[in-house]
Amino acid sequence: MKKIVLLASAAMVLFGLNSYGQNPDTSKIRIGNKKYIVIVDDDKDIRILTEGDSNVVIRERRIEKEHKPVHRMNGTWAGFELGLTNFVNSDNTMTLPEGADFMDLKVANSMEFNFNFAEKTLGIIKNYVGIVTGLGFQYQNYRFVNDFSFTKTDNGIVAEPVEMELYKNRLAIWHLNLPLMVQFQIPVYGENRRIKLAAGVIGGLRIGSRQVQKYIVNGEKQKIKIKDDFYLRDFNYGFTARVGYGDVALFANYYPQTLFENCKGPEIYPVTIGIHFGG
Repeated sequence: MKKIVLLASAAMVLFGLNSYGQNPDTSKIRIGNKKYIVIVDDDKDIRILTEGDSNVVIRERRIEKEHKPVHRMNGTWAGFELGLTNFVNSDNTMTLPEGADFMDLKVANSMEFNFNFAEKTLGIIKNYVGIVTGLGFQYQNYRFVNDFSFTKTDNGIVAEPVEMELYKNRLAIWHLNLPLMVQFQIPVYGENRRIKLAAGVIGGLRIGSRQVQKYIVNGEKQKIKIKDDFYLRDFNYGFTARVGYGDVALFANYYPQTLFENCKGPEIYPVTIGIHFGG
């Protein structure tokens, strides 16, 4: 019974301190012939001691603060991406311009693979709106319908017919990419389940390119690799848009620059649509 009285008295002391806006203090309480000291500190922890030459703690209560975990804002860049790549003309249709028939693609076999190995997300409005950047490797593989070899001339790139029948003719390009995107995140079913919307630009540095041709002679497979710049741009930039849920997103990239340098090749613009796996 005495413990109940002590705790009730301590609660009244704590309530009184809060009500009057005073700092936490020490109060003395007499119950029968005994005196008790109630101490409420700045963290609202309560200690009850007996008054005497040596104070003895007979009751202590600590109020633990509840710390809610803060959701970390993750972007839709880091991870692995797989997409189908193609070309559009100046009217943004997939009809190749005049003189560019040799660039006709086998769309189902023209792929883009991206490994985005670094990401930095900076929250602007808490963890709902932020800026996303990072670094990544891009590999574009264009599979051609026609059998030809790229040849550089003073007037630009041309397609030279080849004598053998190719069962694979492709152009491979590698880029080191750096993105800058604005991302919006909308919580659904809790803070950890979010719809993610992002849009921005991607700048790329070409770090390699080659044409690979494969054919068969006397039942044996042969391969030719031609490393060159083929008048491809050393630097490019494109626009990207992404929509996702959790660690999975759909993305689309469009490059407003031609694949080749100005006046050095067909007026075609790369586009990619694919899926992003983060984590």
